[in-house]
Amino acid sequence: MGLNDRTIWEVQWHPGGGGRFRRLVLTRRGLRRALIALGLAGVLALAIVGALPLGLRGFLTSFTVDAARRDNRALKARRDSLRERSLALAGRVYVQLQRGRRLAWAIGLPQGAWGAPCPAPPAAGAADETAAAWLSQQGARLERLGSELAGAGAGSLRCPLAAMPTGPPINESHAVAVALYGWRLSPFTGKTEAHYGTTLAAPEGEPVLAAGGGRVLFAGVVRERATNDWTRMGNLVVIDHGGEVATVFGHLRDIAVKRGQIVARGDRIGTVGQTGWTRVPALYYELRWPTGGASRPIDPGLVTLSLPVEDLDARLADPSAGLPPEYPALERLPTGGAARPIRRRPVRNDPQGSPRARQ
Repeated sequence: MGLNDRTIWEVQWHPGGGGRFRRLVLTRRGLRRALIALGLAGVLALAIVGALPLGLRGFLTSFTVDAARRDNRALKARRDSLRERSLALAGRVYVQLQRGRRLAWAIGLPQGAWGAPCPAPPAAGAADETAAAWLSQQGARLERLGSELAGAGAGSLRCPLAAMPTGPPINESHAVAVALYGWRLSPFTGKTEAHYGTTLAAPEGEPVLAAGGGRVLFAGVVRERATNDWTRMGNLVVIDHGGEVATVFGHLRDIAVKRGQIVARGDRIGTVGQTGWTRVPALYYELRWPTGGASRPIDPGLVTLSLPVEDLDARLADPSAGLPPEYPALERLPTGGAARPIRRRPVRNDPQGSPRARQ
């Protein structure tokens, strides 16, 4: 027997009944053959798996790949949700910062608090790092502005804070601004004219509210031809807020206050109507503010925060927007006046071709 036939280990089995015993002998040669057979089987198995990419190999790896894909989809959805929330938050921060700048200007804080323009919030496709940096910078600025507003002294106010006309003159969700402060094309004459207030279209009968506390300076309708600018506004209410600050409400259907009455912010002073020079039910809202050495009309959105402002930085630099000073003077209002419904008639053209509203 050669060395390759030397026994490595041997197993014998002897039956208890005296039957034939058996044995299993493993030699060196047998062990070598077994190892070679196992190696060939392993190589064959690897070759089969490599030749079947969509078969056995796909089956073996499908569990881990599907789980990874599910995790990736969940992470992507979460990232997209966080991006949308951050952009929405940036939009809210921008709105609040712009309103804070208007309020800081209105209460007389130094220009350093409200003068610097606010960059627009990141667009929808902006990188995450850009949005995060914008939120960090403008959020910190909003916090500083809030601290300055909270610490503002009463000495800087144009009028008492409770009287300042910062409130909405009408429910925001029920009104649409159809003419902002500035130059506009007149719907009656077809010519460009100065528009000293904001016109809000709203359902007839919609409540009109005092934007701030004050005393009713005028309530009624102006009939005198000498004050034709006032007659265009139909039923009219003017509120004096003190400190040369006043608000004007025109085109009212009904008037719920009288001259000399004290009102608070949010009190109902009348309803939206179609009196005076207007083609649709609307509210004409005007703000008189001490600027340039006189109380004159300015963009009401600078103080009444619910109203839109077309170009805030330009308005802060020039609140009167360069409009001419030939605006109706409050001193020309009659000392009395009672609200009377105005009969609306169709607009007709006068002999010179200039349309006028008959009242």
